[in-house]
Amino acid sequence: MVTVFMMMLEYSWITVVRDLKEYCNFLKTLQYVNGIRAERSYMRQVCAYVQQDDCFIGSLTVEEHLKFMAKLKMGNEHGSEEQQRRVKSVMRDLGLEKIADSIIGTRTRKGISGGEKKRLAFASEILTSPPILICDEPTSGLDSFLAYQVVCVLKKLAATRNMTILLSIHQPSSQVFQQFDSVYMMVNGTVAFCGPQMAAEKMWAELSLPIPMNFNPSDHYLATMSVKDAKEEISKMGQIQKICTKFKYSELGKEVFKESSGRDVDERDRAYSEDWRRRYASNFGRPSFGASFLQQISALTWRASKTVLREPTLFKVQIFQSIIIAVLTGLIYTNNSPIDQQKIMNINGSLYQMVSNMAFMFQFSVVHHFCLEMPTFTRETSSRLYRVSAYFISKNLAELPSYTISAIIFTSILYWMSGLIPLIDSFLIYVFVGILVQNIAISIGYMFSCIFGTVNLAVAVMPIFVVPMMAFGGFFINQDTLQWYFVPLKYLSYFGYGYEAIAIGQWTNVEEIPGCTPSLDQICARNGTEVLSNLSFKANNFWIDIGVMGFMIFAFRFLAFLALFIRVKRRN
Repeated sequence: MVTVFMMMLEYSWITVVRDLKEYCNFLKTLQYVNGIRAERSYMRQVCAYVQQDDCFIGSLTVEEHLKFMAKLKMGNEHGSEEQQRRVKSVMRDLGLEKIADSIIGTRTRKGISGGEKKRLAFASEILTSPPILICDEPTSGLDSFLAYQVVCVLKKLAATRNMTILLSIHQPSSQVFQQFDSVYMMVNGTVAFCGPQMAAEKMWAELSLPIPMNFNPSDHYLATMSVKDAKEEISKMGQIQKICTKFKYSELGKEVFKESSGRDVDERDRAYSEDWRRRYASNFGRPSFGASFLQQISALTWRASKTVLREPTLFKVQIFQSIIIAVLTGLIYTNNSPIDQQKIMNINGSLYQMVSNMAFMFQFSVVHHFCLEMPTFTRETSSRLYRVSAYFISKNLAELPSYTISAIIFTSILYWMSGLIPLIDSFLIYVFVGILVQNIAISIGYMFSCIFGTVNLAVAVMPIFVVPMMAFGGFFINQDTLQWYFVPLKYLSYFGYGYEAIAIGQWTNVEEIPGCTPSLDQICARNGTEVLSNLSFKANNFWIDIGVMGFMIFAFRFLAFLALFIRVKRRN
């Protein structure tokens, strides 16, 4: 059965259906659905919800998205063969087979149409065959032809899958309106009508408000219960009261009241309730998620990896960016070998350039992509599709290889073009420190994304933290000359730890630096150890620097996860 909700005046379409969703999830009062108390665990089993705005990870194909949803919703109870069968079944029922291998659509790649996305949203929710499907304005943003197609799909689902479908809709056309089995109309919180269309038409005619010839019934019902201006408010309110009273004391209204209040339930209804009790009440103790923790991580890592590989800005552009910036930076420092007194500053500049580039190159793109996924993440976690921890771990695992490859390419090119010490251990230290600095910067990007949730706010606030860290990194100012009130910032500067680590790896292998003259004696560094001393660096700090940077990666990512977890908890 397909039921449409029509609300007038102070009730908005979205608000009422969202309130209904909250009712389905959180109702704590003594209300029953088919003889079973409407508690959270029960309603989550029998009720699915399709929101107004379509929200997908657009880099997946239609079939891949449904496989992902099936694994997370059915992983605990059904094997891969049954999941595949369900996916094929819903694709066939909703006419998605021809576009099974089509990309849903991203910012850079055109995908399926709006009507196809809406059908995909339905398919995602009916994989587990829920008895009740709630749709929030399923025709929103569609033209009249696509809107009619979508409603016909819902009508077919109600018939073929024995589902009860509840939906709100904004100004349905006459063709769309005729598809509904029953209509539920409310005005100012009062029920104006609940029943089949023919009964509504008859009741309005009895009130001397017949539907005009060739007029859309839904528009007529809305017009009779809407106050357009203050002049007609008194007469309209009287008419609305008359409509509500007429329904309340009609035979249909009394029957609806009895049924909704649980009175006069016949044996047939009791038998139906017992059938539901056997099917659903026994499952109240099952896990709150459809898949285990490891299954969630597996599915989420697979989806995130697909996104990384198919989204150009997440991998292809990163590689291209790393090569171009490394070459351009390396061209500046090609004259660093052999080392002499005049080139010490150039080498130190090259080392700090690497740290700075690794810190800034991908930090803001991380914020951008993380925040773009936030609406999808919020919707999926509110539906208890997966745990917050599973999502966060999976995203880290999926993105780590691409960022690591970019860091290796960048540092490898820049190291040899800059004419640094041609020793493999110095080179490996250089690359390793570059990866660590990059991961700290990405961790900070994650943290600000999770705390603020939007791109604009995160990128506006993040420089307030990052820029001072760069200033106290040891290149622009000698750390030993800092005022006492700036000393704490020195210990927070990941630029400083990275710069000191690669400087140690570079200068400890330089035993002699030619070019010292009496005129330069006061600022002359005769070997690499003296260069480190002039920078206020200590060679025995190397492993401390590495350890602190590793700890920073963990600490910033833990804070990011904590912020994300709190965000979800507050929303729920």
